[in-house]
Amino acid sequence: MNTPSAISPLTIGHLARDLASRAGQPMPALRCYESLAALWIRSCDSGLPGAGALRDMTLRAGRRLAAGEDTLIAPEVDRIPRVLARDESFVRMPASLAVQGVEWQDAVRLARTWLEGRDWSGPVLVAGVRTGGAYLAPLVAAGLKAAGVDVRVTSVRPGEKPEVGDRRVLLVDDPPLTGRTLLALAREVPGAAGAEVLVPVFDAADVEGLRQAGIAVTVLPREEWQSTRRLEPAALSAYLTAEADWPRAKGAPVVDGLVPGRENSALIPWPGVRRRSPARAAIRLRTVGGIRHAVAGWVPPGIFGDAARAAATALRSPLPPATLAVAPSLVVSEDLLPTAALGPESAPRLLEEAVDYVLARAQQLPVEPARPGGPIPTVVRTVARALTGADEEASAALLHRLLSVLAPALPDNRCEAEKWFLDHGGRLRKTGHLAHPYRRDNELLTPLLDLAALAVAFGGGLEAVPQSLARRLPGGHQFWYSALAVALLCYGTARGGQLPRTYNTQRAAETAVEAYRLQRGMSQAAEAVQHMLTDAVADREAAAPGVVHRWAQPPGALVEPRLPVGGTPAAELDPRPTGEETELTLKAVTQWAESGIFHPVREGNTLLLAPLGAPSTWPRAGEALVELARLLPRPGLLGWCGVPVVALSEVG
Repeated sequence: MNTPSAISPLTIGHLARDLASRAGQPMPALRCYESLAALWIRSCDSGLPGAGALRDMTLRAGRRLAAGEDTLIAPEVDRIPRVLARDESFVRMPASLAVQGVEWQDAVRLARTWLEGRDWSGPVLVAGVRTGGAYLAPLVAAGLKAAGVDVRVTSVRPGEKPEVGDRRVLLVDDPPLTGRTLLALAREVPGAAGAEVLVPVFDAADVEGLRQAGIAVTVLPREEWQSTRRLEPAALSAYLTAEADWPRAKGAPVVDGLVPGRENSALIPWPGVRRRSPARAAIRLRTVGGIRHAVAGWVPPGIFGDAARAAATALRSPLPPATLAVAPSLVVSEDLLPTAALGPESAPRLLEEAVDYVLARAQQLPVEPARPGGPIPTVVRTVARALTGADEEASAALLHRLLSVLAPALPDNRCEAEKWFLDHGGRLRKTGHLAHPYRRDNELLTPLLDLAALAVAFGGGLEAVPQSLARRLPGGHQFWYSALAVALLCYGTARGGQLPRTYNTQRAAETAVEAYRLQRGMSQAAEAVQHMLTDAVADREAAAPGVVHRWAQPPGALVEPRLPVGGTPAAELDPRPTGEETELTLKAVTQWAESGIFHPVREGNTLLLAPLGAPSTWPRAGEALVELARLLPRPGLLGWCGVPVVALSEVG
């Protein structure tokens, strides 16, 4: 059996050393451009004196890439600041290029769209909003330069003041969610010539706030993105014929057509697929064995997709979907339609299967270990600070060591409840395990994140997974419990801010359950980690802040699990509600929920209240909760634990 080759983590140092090793030699144009852009952005963030030279090299590479060149000559080593080769910080991968489906051609098309409708003939400054916009800005500038526009390039963040002079500022960014950052910059940055915004968008309404504020906006709608257009039937068939590798097929299959109703998720919404997810299409393949159903899903075509393609080709899992083909911008996998959701607390054998999946995946997708003395990930410091009340180096180092007990591997980090389901035969399946094999915000390349996430997805709490690990690996239950507790706090901190923010009833219910389980698990984990830190760091002068299991009111957004410290804890319910009180509570909530603002979801002895509107409607929803509190039979039944919750009697 061949030992799998380790995957290089995407760090600034790795990119700098890779470019240095290729100096003076031809390399793929997109890889060269993206590597230079990442180094330039890091130099801007850290204030290195070599940022100007890196910007110029990035711009030149962007011009040649936009001109259609497939290969570029790697820059000489002395043009890259030496300190970058020793920088082991992770590349800040923009959502647009790493997850959502924007490609370099879209930036060039955006420039062309602006040129067709421009009302300014003078010089311009293309300002890429770091991080995502800075990857796109040199390509926008390349498109403008080719048309004869006097153009310069810079990058910017709120609070920075680039030199503008008499140039009109063209702000370039990722597809906006709220537009607040762009609006603030459009007011802060421009000189006398003013500012405009150039962005790809998922929906034209995403920039309506900018237009209402009087900002000129040029957009590239999602139906015109390269990743969307590639999934048109004729284009998809031609692309797969020319580019796809079918490792297990006897002869390359032919695309027989798209599945009605699931032709292209970017244009026709699929159930369970979020609007800001990468485009995909359900297809019929004509093979020597007959028609086979598959899904063609987008992966980044450049360096950001390296790990996705490695996962697609290397992963051999007993849990489908199997990978059928890999192309530079697509992965074709089996089409699996969820048939049954996991129960509130799934059968133990299913959890055992899932643990086996994570451990097998970790062995098949190893990552090169970090260099000694590497930085402690930010999320680890955040957890240590929250649980100790200070940024204590010793505590953060201890947590980091616990997270390193398993060899580094590409985390799946997509273990939410809706990704696991049961087929008609009651067998465990997992959808989308190649969609995000390396997330842009992962500093922790550890399978512990996946294992901790299983405690949330399978509803059994933190206790069951350590027991499963102790049966498979040396170390004992208490050892794995401590490690999993730290991992769950790190996972929950990141995942809490990534939960869906637009809902139908099904999505609202799934999100509420996940948020509640995350918050409950984080409270359990925080208590365990606090005890461990207190024992390990004996000379602590100040007591650590107490763990809050249940807040009296939302400390932030209505749906957002948080590290369970601080806030105003709700009073302890002693005794729990009686059966009669629970009956009255359920009647009150049912009548109150008829307004359609919340959707009640039962989870054990707790009723979760999932808001049905977008975050912009949540202030009104918060007012409705005040009305509900008056309708309940006893004060204190309404609280917040990841989502608004109402306590019920114990389940018999």
